[in-house]
Amino acid sequence: MVKPKPKKARVVVAPETLPPRPILKQNAYASAGEAYSLDDVTITYGTAKLKKNTYLAPTGNDKRAETLQDYLLVLSRYQLPAKEKYSKQWHIQETAIEAVNRIVANLRYIHVFSEDPTVGTTQVELLTTVLASGTASIAAYHKAYQYMGTKAYIKITDGLRDAGCYEAADAMLEIQDEIYRCLYKNHWLDAMSKINSNSKYSRKDALRYFKATAERLERYADSAREADRERQEGDETSGEDGELSEPGKAYPKDSRLHGNWEQLVVAKPELGINHTGKLGRRTIAADSGREPHFINRIATDPDKRIFKRKTRALGAVVVIDCSGSMSLSSDDLDRLLRASTGATVLAYSGGHNNPEMPNCWVIARKGRMTRYLPHFPGSNAVDGPALLYGCQLRNGSQQPIIWVCDGHVTGIGDTHYDNLDVDIAMIKRRYHIHQVRTVPEAETLMKRLQGRS
Repeated sequence: MVKPKPKKARVVVAPETLPPRPILKQNAYASAGEAYSLDDVTITYGTAKLKKNTYLAPTGNDKRAETLQDYLLVLSRYQLPAKEKYSKQWHIQETAIEAVNRIVANLRYIHVFSEDPTVGTTQVELLTTVLASGTASIAAYHKAYQYMGTKAYIKITDGLRDAGCYEAADAMLEIQDEIYRCLYKNHWLDAMSKINSNSKYSRKDALRYFKATAERLERYADSAREADRERQEGDETSGEDGELSEPGKAYPKDSRLHGNWEQLVVAKPELGINHTGKLGRRTIAADSGREPHFINRIATDPDKRIFKRKTRALGAVVVIDCSGSMSLSSDDLDRLLRASTGATVLAYSGGHNNPEMPNCWVIARKGRMTRYLPHFPGSNAVDGPALLYGCQLRNGSQQPIIWVCDGHVTGIGDTHYDNLDVDIAMIKRRYHIHQVRTVPEAETLMKRLQGRS
């Protein structure tokens, strides 16, 4: 009987057997201990020529150990040395730079080995719990971002959804899409992969994109942390139905109005959902910029406008009558916001004639919208005061004001008075207000107005 040959131990290639990196002081490596997970695999570069670079990596032959050993080789190629130096030079936190190192290493590992390095090597349950708590630090978000492009990142977003943090999960997926667009569509990853090039220009270009990616991650983490704070403040002041537990602010009667209107009481519910449309933003040619975009204009444009610039959307202020004869759903609000970037939406409905009970609500502003629509009493009562308040919310005199109303206005006691029509005519004439009868008409009008901007 022929005995099978014993399986040979896997030969682990040390980083020093790879070509030397031009930006390192030396190419000698020494083990500093064992690593038991993907996060434990680290490399510390020597700060002097006689000091070796050290690493943590496993020494076994099982599948997990082989994955971590291969990951060490990839990481040794793309991790930036002297994070402290770049952190001070770029004014960026070290955790953001480390996140970029890991993102590049993960994507290059997947490209080379056609498998996910986080499978069986990473535990993200604790990190997900911290993110879902609403008190996560900037470093915790950087830690989560470093898993972009892997199944671990999907586990984090799924865990956030299971914890009810749908907005945070959607935001993380949007951030991943944005980073992917930069790395692949804009070819940042190709440039960053040349960090070991013998060309000094290529290395400098790679560092520029490392810095740009780290800046984006830091900005995203700051925004996520600010969103957590806003949600916490909203939870402290919001009731079960999403309205403010405190009464709205009562405004004195405007001297320009002579009708029998109710006193305007404005409430501002928590705007807990990010919602920014794209309509109205256009890309135009410019004579200055960072990267050429319209190369053909070198020969055709006398002004040589080969760069691109994005114009700002015109936006709009939409004032909606939410009395019994009208109606507003969450889908209607979503459609209005999609029709214009940063639209401000004001809803009104009176009937209580009580300065402690709101009759006007700001339900969308500056790219954010309320999670729940308030309860509307059912009468008009404040058409004129609500229109004047909406005029105060517009950003510049060129921004249009759209009034969604069937034209039937009432005042105190839900009664129609002739002096109400006089006030409405004055407001519409003075502020050039566009009146439509339904939400679909308002959506069509907004799209047409944005096309003119």
